[in-house]
Amino acid sequence: MLSGKEQISSGILLAAVLLLCAWNVVYAQHPTPLSSPSEETATYLFASIGGFIPTSEGYRLNFSNRFLGLPIEISGGLMVPIGTNLFLPITVRYDRRVADFVTASEVDVTSIEPGIRYFFGDANLKEFRLFIEGELILADASMTGMYDVTGVDNTGQVIAEGTARTQHDYYNVGAGLDLGISYPLSATTALDASVHYAFFVASTIASGGLGDIGGVSIAAGYRLGF
Repeated sequence: MLSGKEQISSGILLAAVLLLCAWNVVYAQHPTPLSSPSEETATYLFASIGGFIPTSEGYRLNFSNRFLGLPIEISGGLMVPIGTNLFLPITVRYDRRVADFVTASEVDVTSIEPGIRYFFGDANLKEFRLFIEGELILADASMTGMYDVTGVDNTGQVIAEGTARTQHDYYNVGAGLDLGISYPLSATTALDASVHYAFFVASTIASGGLGDIGGVSIAAGYRLGF
């Protein structure tokens, strides 16, 4: 089985190979310009699903991603055009991590990610197109766990009275970088695939926080324009 670092390296290498293949396809095809409204002028709703690999060794060894029983994360949002090949996306991302060795303990990470996306080349129908995106990330990591409730009986002995659930929110700030491929299906619809890297700096372990909860996501998604 690959180690966490090997998994991250393999994922990035695979994404780079896919991007290079797509770049080759772009210049091998005969472009078919999009009709109006085009990918350049539409506002988009988008949704994505993908896998996530934490960069922190502690999270890789002690937590597993679980959403509806699957090792995935989900994201979605709105993307607005602001210029030639330029868009302003606002992404909401959700990632649930369940502790492997502590019963009923989990971290739910919800982030809001305003960013800017740049597409390379012209928008042509059914032609691969590369893009790059940067984001500011505002995250809430909600840590939930169970603890034992004890009491003292009439003889002075400590006794177990049951369990209780506790929850605490850790707020964090970070940044993200995406490299991706887009494939327009029509003037206002497209399929996207991307590699997303995120890191966080505000909730350090030294200050009682959760540390860097970021990592690498490899996702596929769908965009619908209007």
